[in-house]
This record gives sequence, structure tokens and C-alpha cells, in this order.
Amino acid sequence: MPAKRKKDLLPVPPPPQEVSGDDRIVLTGAYKAGLILAWKLDTSRGYCLTLSGRPDEYVEVGKLTRYLDKLKGAA
Repeated sequence: MPAKRKKDLLPVPPPPQEVSGDDRIVLTGAYKAGLILAWKLDTSRGYCLTLSGRPDEYVEVGKLTRYLDKLKGAA
């Protein structure tokens, strides 16, 4: 009887990175104001922001507040 093949284990993805409290407050305010439709934290590229009628944009974590202030001024 032939030996059974062992299945290769899939690599375990790293745990999702948490959004800091200050960033969450800023992002929630921008969402409630209608500046953004959604956001997602990408560990390698920063925040992925979904904007109305525009393609998604990636913003570095350190530049998030300045970017959202600029969106507020343009609206």
C-alpha cells in the first residue's frame, strides 16, 4: 500500500494591523463629513482611501491628517 502524501501547510498571514485611536477619529470624521467613503490600512502602503467618483488613493500614515485637511479645503 502506497504511503499517503502529506499536505503542505499554508503560511499563516500576519495579524491585521490596528488603526491608531487618533487616526480612527480623523478617518471617522472624514467619513461622516462625506469626504471619504471607506478606508483600509495596508501595512506596506499606508491607508487606502475610497473617494466618491475617483479611484482609490494610498496615503502614508504620517501624512493622513494633512491629506484629509486638504480634501476638506477642496470640498
